[in-house]
Amino acid sequence: MSKSLRLFGVLSSNGRSPVAPPGVQLIWLRSLAAAVEPAEPGRDERPDVGRYRAVVEALFASDAVLPAPVGTTFRSEQVLQRWLDVHFVALSDALAWVEHRVAARVHLRASDAPQEIVADVARQLSGRAVATLALPGAVDGRISTAYLVEREVWPGFVAAVSQVNERHAGLRAEATGPWPPYDFVRLQLSP
Repeated sequence: MSKSLRLFGVLSSNGRSPVAPPGVQLIWLRSLAAAVEPAEPGRDERPDVGRYRAVVEALFASDAVLPAPVGTTFRSEQVLQRWLDVHFVALSDALAWVEHRVAARVHLRASDAPQEIVADVARQLSGRAVATLALPGAVDGRISTAYLVEREVWPGFVAAVSQVNERHAGLRAEATGPWPPYDFVRLQLSP
């Protein structure tokens, strides 16, 4: 009987030899690798989100990675290999798109600032990013947006977020990251 595998993400060799964190195996198909660990069917109903994040972020520390949804499992290595083969071009293109880029989440909280200022700040930050994505649901007056930023301009992006707090009374901005591109990757898991 073949073993089920939990998928953390997909990465590319890109002329390098990626190193998997302890307990994680890389399954290769040409220049793509799936970072996996054995999964026990029936026992893995509640995935370990902390483990997932630790593995994805360890991979991301040295290379571009396409994070899989938490808890994604494949019945066998053969099924995973087939999935990699079917989606090879799309996965390769996606990896090329996120390479040398990091994600940020910016949380804006407006206590006294007019909505126009909040929208203007979000627009200004968007000009420093490759892509933006409004995150659903404002919580406690906080608006959150994900930004995909070139790795080399990350310090400038963080500085721009800090300047928001200095320039606009009644508006608080907080950036978190750099993160793997969690918000910018949607893997098609069916063939």
